[in-house]
Amino acid sequence: MDATQVLAILRDNRLFDETDEGVLLRACIRALGFVKDRLRDDVDDSDPRIAATAAALARYRLFFDMLESGERFSSYKAGDITIQRDLKAEVTAEKALRDEALTQAAPILRDGGFFVAVQ
Repeated sequence: MDATQVLAILRDNRLFDETDEGVLLRACIRALGFVKDRLRDDVDDSDPRIAATAAALARYRLFFDMLESGERFSSYKAGDITIQRDLKAEVTAEKALRDEALTQAAPILRDGGFFVAVQ
């Protein structure tokens, strides 16, 4: 498993069509390192859940990087047309995707301790 496999999964997402490949690859390397550091000892290195989880984590980080850099917008006006986005809903969706990926990967990841989320 390497970062190019994670990048291939990430590239399937249209959200990053205009993002520089070097930026995507760096995010994939970081996310894959995070996942590999937490793998159980008995997990096969070619398990597809590794790449899928790393891609979800990379996507999550890239989404917030885009928000911070101003590449995402809440409202944009071009002439008579105004396009508005619900950034709160997008953030909630990104968190849900990340959480679902981590849930799916639970069988291959070491237990990181106790966590309680209150909403």
